Amino acid sequence: MTEDKPFRLEGATIDDLHAAICAGQITCVEIVRRYIERARAYNGVCSVLVTRDGAPVPDVPGAVRAGAPLSFLTETVGASTLLPDLDKYKGPPLEFGRMEPTASDPSVQQQYGMIVGKPNAGQLNALATLNIRGERSVTCAGEFDRHPSKGPLPPGAPPVCEQFRRLPDALERAAEFDAAYGRNPDLAKMPMYGVVFSFKDPFDTKDMRTTAGGDAAYDIDFPARDHVLVEQLRDKGAIIFAKAVCTEYNGRAGDPGGRHKPEKVLPSVLGYQRSSWGGNPANPYDTTRAASLGSSSGSGVSVSANLVMVSLGEETRASTRGPANHNAVALILPHKAMLSFNGGAIGADIYCDRTGILARTITDAAKVLDALKDADRGYYDPRDPYTTVPRSSVLATGYASHAVAPASLKGMRIGVIRESMLIRPGDKAAEPICLAAAAEIKAILGDKLGATLVESGDPLWERDRDLEQMSPDFRQALARLVPVFMPDLLFRLGPDGQPLFEGIRGGDPADRIRRRQGLRQRRDDADRLLRRAGRGPGGAARQSRHRHDAGAGAGDDVRLPRQPIPVAPRRRLADARPHRDVGGFRRAQCALQILGR
Repeated sequence: MTEDKPFRLEGATIDDLHAAICAGQITCVEIVRRYIERARAYNGVCSVLVTRDGAPVPDVPGAVRAGAPLSFLTETVGASTLLPDLDKYKGPPLEFGRMEPTASDPSVQQQYGMIVGKPNAGQLNALATLNIRGERSVTCAGEFDRHPSKGPLPPGAPPVCEQFRRLPDALERAAEFDAAYGRNPDLAKMPMYGVVFSFKDPFDTKDMRTTAGGDAAYDIDFPARDHVLVEQLRDKGAIIFAKAVCTEYNGRAGDPGGRHKPEKVLPSVLGYQRSSWGGNPANPYDTTRAASLGSSSGSGVSVSANLVMVSLGEETRASTRGPANHNAVALILPHKAMLSFNGGAIGADIYCDRTGILARTITDAAKVLDALKDADRGYYDPRDPYTTVPRSSVLATGYASHAVAPASLKGMRIGVIRESMLIRPGDKAAEPICLAAAAEIKAILGDKLGATLVESGDPLWERDRDLEQMSPDFRQALARLVPVFMPDLLFRLGPDGQPLFEGIRGGDPADRIRRRQGLRQRRDDADRLLRRAGRGPGGAARQSRHRHDAGAGAGDDVRLPRQPIPVAPRRRLADARPHRDVGGFRRAQCALQILGR
């Protein structure tokens, strides 16, 4: 970056941004203003209602974004143009598209029911809420978010708005940065200085509406404090700019089961990542296509379309991988015990939800991962119990220093999880895809780049004799961990109200004893491993935190204090359940049943 070359925000990396700031080519306020201008230009409605007859709908007001109300398309598409045999349909009534007032703010409307992407819409609808005074909350909207310097709040303002309005918005925060640091920010202390972020809506942000995409008449629609990752980024100089559109409550529409049945149905929900408050986003490369099948779609689109520089998303199953793939952005998706999510967020599945970092480059994503590490407590979040689990995968060196393309992968061991590549009996469509992927992994990563490939085993996958086998493999590891960390999964009921897993009842008594002994041994092995790491049953979380804060790198020989770790007497689940035979051995047996053994 040279002073005579103008800075271009679109496609810029974090290093480019910092170089431009230090060269005096741009200020933090100018950065935020440019992103607001892009949001005003490209963050509008991109969907058309699908109605019974294709007749136009009235022009109605939408929520304010980037200083202007949303403008909805009045044209509609007749359902029969998408469903040619609609006249022959005999099923439940269809949920045709319609405009309807929102529950959060009945003075504004949103699209509901069937929709379709508008060709060449020129809009993407990626950001649901921008951190702009007056529009960043429905509870404290408009004059209820009046800056303190402009006098008291008007009559009728909720009392909480007096506290809320003292929080600077994105532009005000940028102005504070410019006044304090100018061209000389301390990038060692603030490595995210001036970097503009969006967040999937479930992440708590104390200065913006946080409802996980939901639309309800909330008394207060913002949290009292930030999610720990938002707090870390804020402290490291980031601009907390927007909440990204996401699939409501991290899960798309569907039948959750139970006795209640819908009065109307949608023909398909696969293309929808919609929020009943924020709407539905579109793919930046083709606005008739879905942004992805993952619920963090707004995060992926906002990065891809340069509406922000980085976004934090959340994944339950494929909620960040899908948006990264479909919108051509980079993703770092650490394991659940590394980055917090459960503490200070609205989740879908406490066992699976985890945080992903979406950026334009892997290097930028790695820089964010480094910045999320607290100097004292590392990646530990006291509100998320999963982050107390010790892990050797946390490097002592910065991740960004490793974000380079090596000429060779020699010496690197890469696990190949075959459970994600299974070919089910009779699945002819998946067979060529899975086999081609396996061949490419072996040819490129192994043969060409020199990595050592280690594969897990599964009865539905024929072992590759050229590859090393995992020990324990993925299935065996899950069988050991599920009874320890997810015991309630083993008590799930089927549609008939009966337990899904029968334990080890029945069979030859001697065989039951042998199985019982083996399963007890598995349980004891898992407990012993946890105790060695300072996390035995009733054991000391302090030991885990001590090990975590030390920042031990992969392969480090971690030595715990010499004094014995106190271990409380094991409390069997059987002691808290009506059936005496539900003990540790049964939990392990049920775990094996979950895994298909």
